[in-house]
Amino acid sequence: MKCYLCHGRMKPFLFKNGYQIFLCPACGLKATDLREEYESFIRKFYIKGYYTGDPKYAAYASYHSDKWHIVRNMRKFLMHIQKYKKTGKLLDVGCAMGFMVELALKAGYDAYGFDPSVYAVTEGRRDTDGRIIRGTIQSVQYKPKSFDIITLFDVVEHLGDPARDLAKLMTLLKDDGILVMATGNTESMAARTLRRRWTFYIPPQHLFFFTRKNFTDLMVQSGLEPVEWFMIGKWLSLRYVLHLARSTGGSALARRFFRLVEKVGLGWLPLYLPMRDNMVVVAQKSR
Repeated sequence: MKCYLCHGRMKPFLFKNGYQIFLCPACGLKATDLREEYESFIRKFYIKGYYTGDPKYAAYASYHSDKWHIVRNMRKFLMHIQKYKKTGKLLDVGCAMGFMVELALKAGYDAYGFDPSVYAVTEGRRDTDGRIIRGTIQSVQYKPKSFDIITLFDVVEHLGDPARDLAKLMTLLKDDGILVMATGNTESMAARTLRRRWTFYIPPQHLFFFTRKNFTDLMVQSGLEPVEWFMIGKWLSLRYVLHLARSTGGSALARRFFRLVEKVGLGWLPLYLPMRDNMVVVAQKSR
């Protein structure tokens, strides 16, 4: 398998969920061997079970029920966006049920979003006045250079061809606009310590795994330059933490506790995890 970024020869890193993740010794990029056509995969994978706790998807315990926690994390991103753009037209890529669109609208932005999941968009359109649509980066059609802010929160690792997709998004971004992305950092202490149990190592939905260096290389190849980096901790529900432990971590104990906390109605309890394994970058078009 050739490296997506530097085209060097990759070697096996770990095998999980029936998929092989490869590592490039030259640039450090890790990538999942998906073994199927990407567009077909996303149509069948991002369905109801992905958002409602089906363990085989190793995704969300209950995306809608955890809205309070998700929005609390998104407020951190919005605070950084406001440093650069206090108003403007915002596009949230991979918007799921549109929680970021809702938040941005309340903050005074002209916000829109899209997601490949029919289920998520159908659920979210009720609360976003039709501002979110079903689509992929390559299929959506917006006016060129019409957005001041484009956001991708925990999205870039899901993309089948991130350089191509970022290039498309660049055509939608104004010349003085900003693009804000968040993804896992494979050089973080959490990634190094947890290794195969690290929550970002979840093939097949996560296809690429970045360091700050090779993530920068990807941006440069796509005509972007980073202007700010920061790390965040996250608020998560107890149900979500246990769901991750039982699905991505394979913990039998977590499976038992998950059933217990849901039975007694404590799944909503908030937990703050200062893992600092999620890197966020604010980028702009290269001058």
